[in-house]
Amino acid sequence: MLKEEQVIEPSSLTEYNSVVIESKELFKNDNAIRIVHGNEIYTLRITKSNKLILTK
Repeated sequence: MLKEEQVIEPSSLTEYNSVVIESKELFKNDNAIRIVHGNEIYTLRITKSNKLILTK
């Protein structure tokens, strides 16, 4: 969850023209999700130190 001092202002989003999604929405109660990109499958996981790792 974003801390109050980490809130992303809408003006900062226009620079990258991207959508912001909380990781808890993606992961629900799991620590890994699979992402299909083209013909490849990637795994995005949360490590024990609460970092995100993307692997093929």
